[in-house]
Amino acid sequence: MNVHEPVIAEKLQDEMLEEMMDAALQEGIDIENARFYGEETRECTGRMLEFSGCVFEKCTMGDLAIERMVFVDCLFIKCDLSRFNFRNSTLQRVRFQECRLTGASFDGASLMSAGFTQCQMDFCNFSNAKAQQLEMQRCAMKENAFVDFRWKFWQLEDCNMQRCEFSNTSLKDLDVTSCTIGEWLVDMYALRGLRVTQEQAISFAALLGLKITDL
Repeated sequence: MNVHEPVIAEKLQDEMLEEMMDAALQEGIDIENARFYGEETRECTGRMLEFSGCVFEKCTMGDLAIERMVFVDCLFIKCDLSRFNFRNSTLQRVRFQECRLTGASFDGASLMSAGFTQCQMDFCNFSNAKAQQLEMQRCAMKENAFVDFRWKFWQLEDCNMQRCEFSNTSLKDLDVTSCTIGEWLVDMYALRGLRVTQEQAISFAALLGLKITDL
């Protein structure tokens, strides 16, 4: 599986993030081909914000009370997006590199060709979200919630997924053999077809109440 990387213009205009957001909300325009470095946003409210072809580097973005956000061809590098609200948002060809996403909500979001690399993303909520071509590499993902999560082509590599919750979410053909797992809150429906190591399979057997004895 190849996640389509963001398409970013060679030359971007350096902009002030809050000023651009205020203008976009007031005038109903999109934010395009901009680079934001070291910016910090305050709380703001609005119906919709759309970013296209933008790079965010070392930015701190709080919990924006925006009804819906769209990110197309965007790159986040070493940003602090803790508790950020991506609820009902669209993310298409978006890459997060070494970002802090602790407690972020992707509830009801649509992720298409989205990649997360070396991100701190414990306590995230992916419930009711839909994903196609989703890639997570070397991420901390402890105690994430995947309830009614629908996905197609999901690649996981060397992620820490301890104490995650999977409910009404099929994990058929998902490969977690390179990941750290354990103490999952999971139903039988979710486990069918999950690809695991022998050691991981034993831990799931205990989770299901099976008692394994040596012959």
